[in-house]
Amino acid sequence: MSALTTPRQNVVLLVVLLAAQMALVGGSARGAGPAVTLQRWLMTASSPVVRVAGLVGDGVRSGSDGLARLVAAHRRNDALEDQVRRLSTELQRGRQAMMENERLRRLLDMRETLLPDAVAASVVGANLNGQSQMLVIDRGTSDGVLPEQPVVAWGGAVGRVVMADRHQAKVWLITDRNLGIGGVVQRSRVRGVVYGAGEDRLEMRFVPKFSDVLHGDRVVTSGIDGVFPRGFGVGRVSAITEMPDGTQTIHLQPELKLGSLEEVLVVVETDTARVAAEDGGASQ
Repeated sequence: MSALTTPRQNVVLLVVLLAAQMALVGGSARGAGPAVTLQRWLMTASSPVVRVAGLVGDGVRSGSDGLARLVAAHRRNDALEDQVRRLSTELQRGRQAMMENERLRRLLDMRETLLPDAVAASVVGANLNGQSQMLVIDRGTSDGVLPEQPVVAWGGAVGRVVMADRHQAKVWLITDRNLGIGGVVQRSRVRGVVYGAGEDRLEMRFVPKFSDVLHGDRVVTSGIDGVFPRGFGVGRVSAITEMPDGTQTIHLQPELKLGSLEEVLVVVETDTARVAAEDGGASQ
């Protein structure tokens, strides 16, 4: 058997000394003089061991208290982190509500200022992949929304209703290749027809070769297609391509981020829609 380690030796020695003291206490009670002398010697010899044992006990108690305080601190930290997460979530919701209120306010302003005969709608779905560029809105025939009606947002053309049921409608975006609208360069009044060319791309075609069109020019709806009121933003000139037939194709960057729209207006009575100010509200 291996030798006892020093801590174990101390414990054994302490037990032996304590046992001896108990025996001597019994003897001293009977008046044995040598027993009293031996008891005093044993108490003196055992006192360092007893002190060490007391210190060890104090250290264990101190360590236990420290561990309890550490566990409590971790719990408080977890609770604070949960509170911070909840507050961050509430703050984010508040910001989103403020942004939504701002969008709705602008939409209401546009309706009251430019299009009193329009229906406000929220975007509930989208298909922006491939050649098909389409939104789904939460208004339908029960709200007066019908096919062929134009759809706009603040200052810009969005698309045209292509299909509607009682409570929803599908809208072709102006970037869809199936849709063409009348456009005019706001600065020089050069006209053409704007077609969708896929995601985030438009082309104004049938523009005479020597027309006054410059990079950065703004193109707005001309109103000659009988669908869109005139003056709503379409896009900015990003490139110009000369065609073999003596015309130019004007490449446009859409005015609006169509894939990010959340609210739109459907112009339910085009004939009574007010003309958008080309250098006013529609210029934003």
